[in-house]
Amino acid sequence: MSVRTQGGDRRSAAEILSGAKSVATYLLAACVVLGVWWIVAHILYAVRGYSVLPTPAETFRLAITLRGDLAPAFGNSALRFLISIVVAFVLAVPFGLVVGFSRRLHQYVSPLVFLTYPIPPVALLVFLYMAFGTGEAVRVFVVTIALFFQLLVAAMGAARQIPPSFVTSVRSAGATKWGLYKHVVLPATLPSMLTAARVSVGLGITLLYIAETRIGAVGGARSGLGVFIKVHSHAPAEYELSAVVGLALMGLVFYTALELLDRWLCRWRHVGGGGGT
Repeated sequence: MSVRTQGGDRRSAAEILSGAKSVATYLLAACVVLGVWWIVAHILYAVRGYSVLPTPAETFRLAITLRGDLAPAFGNSALRFLISIVVAFVLAVPFGLVVGFSRRLHQYVSPLVFLTYPIPPVALLVFLYMAFGTGEAVRVFVVTIALFFQLLVAAMGAARQIPPSFVTSVRSAGATKWGLYKHVVLPATLPSMLTAARVSVGLGITLLYIAETRIGAVGGARSGLGVFIKVHSHAPAEYELSAVVGLALMGLVFYTALELLDRWLCRWRHVGGGGGT
């Protein structure tokens, strides 16, 4: 067996072990969450004398019964979020890198960015509904614009932090402007971009919920998890809670997908198991 083959086998074994550890960690975290949920539900029942928070078993039992509505609602919400994060990434990252890497552009554009960045998109919902109606585009736009600014600010900051020595060494080798972005700017900032995207998942899910619930029950319970919650707002609590669990699972799916994308595109960051102990 060659040295190269042995090295490849060791890397494969290490990757499998790392994946197994990650799965075990997520399973342990799920057990902790379910355990705390169960304890809180029983404490509230003992204090109040009636069921305030449904137990995990009650919620999952109902979710299985309502899977015919929950599954398409989950799929529609996930599709909206997927479109939003892809559009935000495609628009924000190139623009942010160009602005952040150019001192002159950063000087003139950054004040405009930081002036509009704090405006909460949900505050504009009424005006968006009046201008464009309550269709799919408005829901996606609200999530997209929030993610766009998160990624834009992260891209600008990451580009500003590139050491000048990196740029000088590549320029001295005769790299073109495109080559500079390809070999220096993008590799140096991609980890920060993916980290910002992961951090933004929670914000995006929150805004997706708000966008879906603020328009009422348009489209019915199957049109989204937020709409499902709105439709069943007067039903027993486990109806809404089953959709809340769906939102949490959707956030976990996107967070995990972005983490896997980070491990694939930024392999050098994870050599040796990362930077922790």
